[in-house]
Amino acid sequence: MMTFEEKITPQARWRQANPKAVWAQNALRSAVKRGLIIQMPCEICGSPIAEAHHPDYDRPMLVNWYCRKHHQAEHRRLKCEAVG
Repeated sequence: MMTFEEKITPQARWRQANPKAVWAQNALRSAVKRGLIIQMPCEICGSPIAEAHHPDYDRPMLVNWYCRKHHQAEHRRLKCEAVG
């Protein structure tokens, strides 16, 4: 029989472990929706489809805009930096 924790998705587990990140994402999403922040193209390649990257969750409106490819690359870079 599966326990309750085994039924939780990886995304839900991440949200539980990272409440400050979830708060920052929700605050930014609300600001974009209200027109207070304008979604920008990828800072590296200029792709119009970009995601927000928060370098500091304490400052939710200060973000870098990256396409999915460059956003993942940034997270890999940060992970390597933290390990090394």
